[in-house]
Amino acid sequence: MTATNAAAAESDAEARSILERAAAASFPPLHAVHHLLSVGVCVRCIFRMFGAFSHACSYESCCSICFGILLPTCHQDEGVVPFDDISRIDIITSMVSQAIQREGYQIDGFSLEISLPAVVAANERAIRLYMKEKYGSENWFKDEMFSQQTMSAKEGLRLLIAPSLEKQLGVKHGNNSFRIRLTYTHDDASLKLKSLLPNDSNRKRKAESREGNDTRRNSTYDDKQTLSEADSFIHKSLEGIQDKEFCSLFKLPPEKVSKPCHLVISFLRSPIYIGGRYLKLSRNVSQSCWIIDDERMGEASVEEIIKESVCAISRGDGYKFHAAGREDIDVRMLGSGRPFLIEVLNVRSIPSAIEIQQISDKINSSEKKHVRIRNLKLVDNEIWAMMREGEAEKQV
Repeated sequence: MTATNAAAAESDAEARSILERAAAASFPPLHAVHHLLSVGVCVRCIFRMFGAFSHACSYESCCSICFGILLPTCHQDEGVVPFDDISRIDIITSMVSQAIQREGYQIDGFSLEISLPAVVAANERAIRLYMKEKYGSENWFKDEMFSQQTMSAKEGLRLLIAPSLEKQLGVKHGNNSFRIRLTYTHDDASLKLKSLLPNDSNRKRKAESREGNDTRRNSTYDDKQTLSEADSFIHKSLEGIQDKEFCSLFKLPPEKVSKPCHLVISFLRSPIYIGGRYLKLSRNVSQSCWIIDDERMGEASVEEIIKESVCAISRGDGYKFHAAGREDIDVRMLGSGRPFLIEVLNVRSIPSAIEIQQISDKINSSEKKHVRIRNLKLVDNEIWAMMREGEAEKQV
């Protein structure tokens, strides 16, 4: 058997295997499945497009729709590394787990956010229109099958990765303040697609004009911010393009893909709020850090004293100090104290009740006795009610 005949037989066997696994779904005939495989569509995308989902996969390096996102390849900084299907998912989830440990996050659950390049949606649309053009006159073809049955590539990826992440991390996936974000990009394909869209030349000229006035930038498309803007522009533009115009602008079917998407893993936790009331006992302490002409006013600030202890335990990326009103540096705050909040961003650890008490004890036992705090606790929906209460007390 020649190499050509062997390849054809292998493709035919794969197409038949797809049909056998999809017996319960409204799948196209063998010749249509065979043709989708021949133009570079992966098995998982074929299943998605016709209303089914399968963990089965083919072993091409890339897919002309999903750009390898649903295939057993992983694009890292070292290059493209092929894996068998199970280990590919496990390796991605292992990368996530290791990064969480490295960053020091303590989690009790997670939500999964996935960002895909706009070119994935564009190529899927191109394949659908190509199928309509090629098979629209055949009895099996129904145009509505795509819009009614198709699972998005994003949801397909979520079904593959979320269970593995749950197993790897030992916590459940759902609505959670800790978010795992998988960002897939394909710079070459995104920029090429953008160049085909209407009015893009005008946008390029404007960008180049801005670039000429900004020596900090080397190229119109040389940074991630511009690429992100390009992807946003593609999404909006595609929504406004009718099928007829789309077919005139883009190649049907789309070109086969040799380079998969690049994956960036990031994490973000919603802000936490730690609130209470502070008493300012010193007439030489400002509410917030006060510097005039590079000279510090006062010995310290309420904000810095509280923030230092809070951030040492919560380990956030930053913080914001909020108070219900303010007093001058030479005015003490006594009585019941002034309500305040520390908003801590992207914390690695949410303080326990014991740790909150430790923060309070540390501040209140300070030898300098500038500030004392009362009723310190984690707060949520009561935040702004507490702040309004403090403002009302100030007005009385």
